[in-house]
Amino acid sequence: MDLTGRQLGKYKLLDRVGQGGMAYVYKARQPTIERNVAVKVLHSHLAEDTQFLERFKREAQGLGNLRHPHIVSVIDFDVDDGWYYMVMDFIEGKTLETVLDERGTLPVDEALRLTTQLAGALAYAHENGRIHRDIKPGNVIFADEAQQHPVITDFGLTRLLDNATITISGTIAGTPAYMSPEAAQGQKVDARSDIYSLGVMLYEMVTGRRPYLGETPLSVIMKLVVEPLPPALSVNPELPPVVDEILSKAMAKLPEDRYQSAAGMLTALQSVSIEPDTTQILDEQTAVLPQTPTVPSDAVKSKRPLLPWLPGGGILLVILAVGLVLWLGNREDGVADTPALSEIEVAVPTAEVVEDAIPVGTVRFAEPDGNNLRRYTLSLDEVPEPPDGLHYELWFDFVDQPDPENVAEVVVGNGRITYADVLVDNLAINVTGVRISLEPDVADDPAISADIVFTGTVTAETGLAEVEMFLVVR
Repeated sequence: MDLTGRQLGKYKLLDRVGQGGMAYVYKARQPTIERNVAVKVLHSHLAEDTQFLERFKREAQGLGNLRHPHIVSVIDFDVDDGWYYMVMDFIEGKTLETVLDERGTLPVDEALRLTTQLAGALAYAHENGRIHRDIKPGNVIFADEAQQHPVITDFGLTRLLDNATITISGTIAGTPAYMSPEAAQGQKVDARSDIYSLGVMLYEMVTGRRPYLGETPLSVIMKLVVEPLPPALSVNPELPPVVDEILSKAMAKLPEDRYQSAAGMLTALQSVSIEPDTTQILDEQTAVLPQTPTVPSDAVKSKRPLLPWLPGGGILLVILAVGLVLWLGNREDGVADTPALSEIEVAVPTAEVVEDAIPVGTVRFAEPDGNNLRRYTLSLDEVPEPPDGLHYELWFDFVDQPDPENVAEVVVGNGRITYADVLVDNLAINVTGVRISLEPDVADDPAISADIVFTGTVTAETGLAEVEMFLVVR
């Protein structure tokens, strides 16, 4: 039934602007103070459930106490001629869902800024005992045309549907693409479920897609429950690794492996600086960036700068270019002379010979499921494009395995190599080294050559939290 034109209490319903599982939404006029408001009118079948109405009333009263610039304000709750309704501020702007449909992806700094504002709103609400349970782009509206001020709507109302919408067909309240694994399985949820959903939104903002896709809601739910999180860096190689680390933690399968509060995630987001060649993040317990950074072992470290005697990235390019020329000069009839692995001489970085190697980046290892170090992120800077007919290949050295194992081809973009993936192997036990080689562009599977360009060795000192990569100097 369309109630457009009807008067409910002191509110004149002007136009129906939306419909959800619980209510119709109307743009309405409050003539006493000459302003527009949004009125949610309960579906008639819910208005007949006295227990639901009591819960709805309590929820409206609790939401009315929330006052935050990024949470829509609840103004009133009443009943008129059997119609129960809730009145909120009317925000006439685009939803984040519409913006993402129009723009695809957002610049990283813009996505982080929006997520920071929303994390602050969630932290405030959680501290006041309110959990949203359905964080998604459709429930975020911009209060300004410049799309700088996001506001969360429908706060806490999904909980009211938990009993009202579960049917024989198995429908559950919430939106599968943004659900936490525990919510998707019908388990008890808490504030950490909102953190997961916020992570999904940030993932979508910086990659242009949701992490789990499927033809049906059930297939999406199955994937998000059982499949590892696809690294955001594998979708957007230009993404700073530090952002990928935040997403990995926010969207951990187990709630205990995520940020334990929205305030913790907020601190992590605020600690990120996106500048050319610089990304930093503090541990969620650290509020202020120290003058001389001391990074905890479980935090993401800043990129180590080039050695003090190296005047900029130009020398690095010259060294690698000379190496490539020499390599090409040693080729006969276009075929590389590839010695056995035992004959390859590379500058293996150790404390004793660090002056013979140039640090260029890192491989970070993280816990995707809270138990095994299987997720890794490669990040190298100042990398030249390979010569025509050649490309870079990533290799891992494994324990009790004589030859390195090929992992993937890695591609240079804007002077950087970034790559992320999840392996079946427990990296904490098996990996002993990381290499990147130059290989010919041929259809056959790559076979590691003498042309190892970058290398990193896993030692007892470095462990597997972060392995520094070096340019091989011959």
